[in-house]
Order: sequence, then C-alpha cells, then structure tokens
Amino acid sequence: MSSPSRPSPGPLRRALAPALVVGLLAAAAVLLHRTFRDLSWERLGADLLALGPGTVAAALGATALSYLAMTGYDALALRYVEHRLPYRRYGLASFIATAFGNNLGASAVVGAALRARVYSTWRVPGFAITRIIGFNLVTLVLGVAVLAGGGTVHDPAGVGAALRLPAPAVAALGGALLTAVAGYLLWAFAGRRPIGLRGWRIDRPAPALALAQVALSTVEWLTMAAVLHVLLPAGDRPAFLPFAVAFAIATVAGLVSNVPGGLGVFEATLVVLLGPTTPPAALAVALVAYRLAYFVLPLALAAVLLVVHEARQAAAAGRERTTPAPAATRPPVLTPSVLTPSVLALAAAGAGVFTLLVGDLPGPWSLDLSAVTISLAGLATLLTARGLHRRLKAAWAAAVALLAGVTLVAAAHGDLVLAVVTGGLSLLLVPARPAFHRGTLCVRPRSLVLAGTATVLLGAAVWWQESSRSGSPADVPLLAAPFADGTSALDRLLVVAGAVGVVLLVRWVHRSRALAPHTVDEDQMALVSDIVARSGPCLAQLAFTGDKRFHVSPGGDAFLMYQVEGRSWVVMGDPVGDPDEVPELVLGFVEEVDRHGGRPVFYNVRAEHAELYRRCGLSLAKLGEEAVVDLGAFTLTGKARVNLRNCRNKSVRLGMSVEFVAPGDVEPLLPALREVSDAWLERRSGKEKRFSLGAFDEDYVRRFPLVVVRQQERVVAFATLWTSADAREVQVDLMRRLPDGPGTVMTFLFVEAVLWAKERGFTAFNLGMAPLSGLRTDATAPFWDRIGHLLWTHGEQFYNFKGLRAFKQGFLPEWRTCYVAAPGGPALPNSMLNVATLVGGGVRGLVRG
Repeated sequence: MSSPSRPSPGPLRRALAPALVVGLLAAAAVLLHRTFRDLSWERLGADLLALGPGTVAAALGATALSYLAMTGYDALALRYVEHRLPYRRYGLASFIATAFGNNLGASAVVGAALRARVYSTWRVPGFAITRIIGFNLVTLVLGVAVLAGGGTVHDPAGVGAALRLPAPAVAALGGALLTAVAGYLLWAFAGRRPIGLRGWRIDRPAPALALAQVALSTVEWLTMAAVLHVLLPAGDRPAFLPFAVAFAIATVAGLVSNVPGGLGVFEATLVVLLGPTTPPAALAVALVAYRLAYFVLPLALAAVLLVVHEARQAAAAGRERTTPAPAATRPPVLTPSVLTPSVLALAAAGAGVFTLLVGDLPGPWSLDLSAVTISLAGLATLLTARGLHRRLKAAWAAAVALLAGVTLVAAAHGDLVLAVVTGGLSLLLVPARPAFHRGTLCVRPRSLVLAGTATVLLGAAVWWQESSRSGSPADVPLLAAPFADGTSALDRLLVVAGAVGVVLLVRWVHRSRALAPHTVDEDQMALVSDIVARSGPCLAQLAFTGDKRFHVSPGGDAFLMYQVEGRSWVVMGDPVGDPDEVPELVLGFVEEVDRHGGRPVFYNVRAEHAELYRRCGLSLAKLGEEAVVDLGAFTLTGKARVNLRNCRNKSVRLGMSVEFVAPGDVEPLLPALREVSDAWLERRSGKEKRFSLGAFDEDYVRRFPLVVVRQQERVVAFATLWTSADAREVQVDLMRRLPDGPGTVMTFLFVEAVLWAKERGFTAFNLGMAPLSGLRTDATAPFWDRIGHLLWTHGEQFYNFKGLRAFKQGFLPEWRTCYVAAPGGPALPNSMLNVATLVGGGVRGLVRG
C-alpha cells in the first residue's frame, strides 16, 4: 500500500517568500551597482591591507566587546529563569548561537536552535530554554529601539531625508519606540506578579534586570556599530551617534530580509541612510573589512568551538551508552569521530565560500575556465552542505565530485592553496561514505521540471563561459561580475541565470524519492495474526485495518505497525509481541527510518518503554489520558454511579435493548450496520477516522464481537469490541449511532458492554483516550503541554475535549497516561500535524471528529 502524500501549500504561498527575498536582493544589487560601479575590484586586497594594524586591532577589539556583551544577554536570561550555569557554559552557547545566526540567515531560528542544542546537553529544561530565547529576543529589541528611537527624535529631519519620509512621521516613529521601551520598564517596576495571556504565563523581570537589559543591549549595539565606524577613514567618518542609528536600522533591515548575514540588504540600506556623506570607495573597503571582522572570523572560531563541544558530548555519550545498536546495522566509518556529518557539512560550506570568493585561477591552461564558472562550482559546493548535514547520499556524491573537480582545475592552474583546501576535504569525505546513508521520500512530478529549468540556466552560464574566452565580459568572481565595468546587461543576466541554475540543480540532486508501494503478503499477515493472537493487547487489533505497514523483529516474535506521512514514520502504539525482542525491534526500526531521512514517531504509547524511546533520541510528550474501568470494583449500586443507573433505566423505558453478537454471527447484520454507519458519516461530512481507529469495512467488522443496541427491533447503535490475547481487557473501537436516535443510547451501550465484560471474567474495560487531558499548566510545563492546554481550554468549537473527559469520568475509571515519542523541539508540531493528517485525512478531518 503506498503512503499518502503530504499536503503542500499552494503555488502562490510557495513562491511568495522566495520572491520577496529575491526582490530585496535585486533592489539591493541595483543600488549597490550604482554606488560602487566606478570602483576597481582588483585593488580591493591592497585597500584592505592599507587599513593598517591599528585600525584592524580596534575593529577586532570592538568585535570582541560586542560578542562579550551578547553573552551578557544569556547571563541575564539565566537569572530571569532562575537557572544557574557557569560562564564557560552559557558564554559558549551564546557565542556559537550568535556567530552562526549572524551568518546563516533566519538568525532568530538558527540562534534559537543552536542555543537549544548546546543548553540541552547541560540538562537545561526545555521550558527554560524557550524562556531564555524569548528573553534574549526582547533584550535585543530593546537596544535597537533605544538607538533608533533616540536617533530619530534627536534628528528627525536628517533621518527623514535619508528614509524619504516626512520629519514629523519619523519623529512620531522614534517617539513610539522610546515609549515602548519606557512602557517595558514601567511594566517591570509595577510588581512581580506574573500576567496571563491566552493560557500563557509571562513573568515580569525584576526592575534591576529590566534596566540591565536596556543598558546592555544598547552597549552591544553601539560596540557593533563601532566595528564598522573605526574601519572608515578618519577624515570620512560621520559623527558616531548618527552613524550608530543608521547602522542599527540597516542591521534590522538585514535581519528582516532573512538573507544570510543580511548580505546586500544591510549594505544597501546603509548606503541610503548615509547618503553622499561617505565616499563610496572608503565605504566599500570598510564594509568588506567589517564582514571579515564581525562575521567570518567569529564564525570560524565558533565552528571550532562547536566541533570541540560536539566531540566532548559524543565521547561522554559513548561512555554512558549501555545498549548499542546492533553491529550488523551500523556501517563502519573510517574518519575520526570528531568529523561528524555536521562538521563535514560545515567544512564543505567553508570550502564553497572560499571557492566562491576566490573565483579566478592564475596561470594559463588549455581549459581556461572563467572566474564566474569557478565561483558557480563554489556556490554548488556551499549548497550541498545542507544535504551533508542531513546525511544524504546524493549530497555526498555531489560534494565529492565538485571538490575533486575544483581540485584538479586549481592544481592545473597552479593555485595550490585552493587545491589543498578542496582536495583535503574530498579526501576526508571519501572514507566517511558509510555515514551518508540516507535517501529521502515523497518525490513530486515537478522535480523533472526543476531539472529541466536548471539545465537551461546552466546553459546560460556556459554561454557566459564561451563569451569570456573572447574577452567580452570581465573575468571576475561571481559576486563582483554584475558590478564590473566590462559586463554588459545581457552578461549580467547570464550570471544571475547561472547562479539560479546551480541552485535549482543542487535542489534537484537532493530531490525526494518515493517510498516503494507496499502490500502486505499473506505470509507476513499470517505472522502478524499469530503474534496478536498469542500476546497482543487490545490496541494490536489495529493491525487488521489494512492501512498499516509492518516492521517485524529478526526473531519473528514481535512487530511494529506503522505508516508514512510526510517525513514522519508513525508507529501506532507500543511494540507487539515478545518483550525480549522489543529493544532490537525498535532500534532496527529507528535505523531504517534514519536511512530514509525520516522522523520516527511512536503514537499513543505508554511509559513502559519510555527509556528505550529516549535512548533512540526521542522525547516523550503527553498525549492525553486513557480511562480504564476496574471491573472487579465496578457496580451500578450506590450514589457514585447513580447517573449511569438512571440512564440505563431510562433507556429500557424507551424500548431499547442490547445484543452481543459473536464474530461468526455478524454477517446477517451487515446491511443494518451499514445503514447506521452511513447516516453517522453523513452527519459528519463523510469523514472516516483512520489509522488509530477502525473504519467501517465489512471484512474488518466481521473479525470482532459486536454490541448492538435496538429500539423496537431497529438497530440504532453498535460498536466493535477488542479483547486482549490474555483475556484480561476489553476495549471499544468502532462506534456508530443514528443521528436521530435516543440521546442516552451511547451511555446505555457502554454500561451494558462493561457489565458484559465483567460477567465473562475480564478484569478491565478500556473506555479509550481523552485527548489533551491532564496536561501540565504550571510554570515548568513543557511547550507542548502549554499548546495542548490552550487547545483544551479554547478548542471546544472544534472538538469536545472536556465533554469526552466528563463522559468517561462518569464510570469512575483509573486514568492512564498516553504519550507520543518523537523528535523534540520544532519537529514535534510537524510530527503531530503528520499524525493528524494520517488519522483524520487532514487537520480538517481531525477537528470535525
């Protein structure tokens, strides 16, 4: 059975974000070209050297102070969440997150992910990490609000002229920013009582902490601006305070653009704000030096520190591991343990950037490749880094081929530095081949269109290559080619086409591949049936719904039932079968998922195997609570269950009766059952639940005992009953009722089913799960619990969460916690969306019940 495809956003939504980024880059490129078109790019290296050691030392000192101030953000945040850590730890987390976030774009997301990664290795709770990230974001915003607001209020006419806005509007904007900062401080001084917002609790910072936020953030922004300011020639420097205001605005524009490092957008905004006061030549040299001092050097240092940190954590994890994965399923990796796929991906990105910037190769050769073509190879290598991080086989092959090709060309041209960099990395990648074992899933037809488009655009790059041999365009690196004097408009277009072609081609190389269609054969189904009959809990009966794949243990005495939705491989329930085979079964399944680049998700599991799931790198989140009635203590007498007794008596007076039907006697009832089911589905827009519940399929219904409720001989409700292999527990699965039937019919059905199970010696009756029930709401609650409680509180118009819990509570059950085991962090909501799609045919089907 083939897996359902993941719903994708519409073409307009898919194209909107890239179009906005491309538009910003295009506007920035046009502006920068007009500003710097008269500059000589060949003199850039000499101009950088001419800055002098004193200026460079001052810029590096300001850079160090800025990053040091950023570590202060984390010091304040840790005090806010009341979690103590030594400076060497939170300083490392802050520096790594800031350096990578500054360079890679989407800095809030990248920085948050890296902070979460580093902090989690030191057992900082997830809820505390979330609050630290939010606190740091507020601190960052406070400083830029002070600078931008203060600058615009101080000189509204000057800022208004630069922004092409009227001075009164600029002054009003500056006043609003300063008012917001003052409001934040007043809120902090108003008391320590937390505030609630739609189910969320927000703690006020202490007054001293809020003042420290504003002061530290302002200092951090000023030191960051000082890096660029000292790199400008002394005679051409504007006054520092107006410059710092312009710098802050330009930096925010770069952050909002989501372009890596704000490249191009930051520079263009700064050019607009500074106007003609700063000579273009001096500004261009200062901007390049600023990028090197504040972005490239800290990134290199952060990469080294991250490698060291990951190596130490890997060594510690190796010492603590008690049950390694089966040796037969772990391919040997011949590179040092510190060279993980993520580290190799980082190295590939660095080599790609190096090649992209170097571009031109010295020395004549029969194959005289232009600087643009070499730069395109560097761009392609840079883009493969993401696939290497994901351990994709296709990315490994593409990276090795590109690096080897650049190495050969660079060696032939006599560029030994480039040849050593790319050749050394390719030699490290070759023995690491077994680590890159993943494919991906769910190919879409547009991949062929993508490949065709890439081929056309690469053809445009070849045109550029041929024209470069005749000396038409300027032979300069890719980033400089659109601005070089010798480049015609057509050739500029070809440069852009070549770059876009490389992007699309690499994306096509990393394309998803469809999971092979799967049909369960008779032998496998017979094996699964035998395991369920011997040792299956009630939930194991879902193996017969016809929508599951199976992963069987090597010994053949245990299995998992699952289905693939998007990137999630969703297992329904805990493993079924011999407990001794469960660890190897789960580890083998997780490795299989990893080979396909998926996410393992164990849905509706209990705490019995929690430690095993955690050993597989999964986090447990509470899904809800299951209501289980102790049949030994169940009775309808007494005040506790008076409502159930009254409902039963009323149903009998209304002429209702109950019948229990053995599986062999279900066939004659199927037409009447179909009529009830169709009426029930029509009321709910025809949406059948799948995967986690049985659907009305005649072959499936024939397998189980039925409880049928009649009123004057007419079938008004029915339900299938699961029984466990050990004859201890009964559970209701598929339930249907006529929409116009008596209101007490389902309560009557459940009461009679519970009494029937008790009479036949069963010890427990499972009423099923109450979703999102019992989630924590205190200040230490995980993020998922907070989201779930928000749905529980405000989602009654979509699903009767509270009503379902109240109905089951009427039987006075014991509540048993159910979990979902899945990758934590941002992957958890995506996994749960995949589960919702699988169960209900989309989120719409889920909320309609």
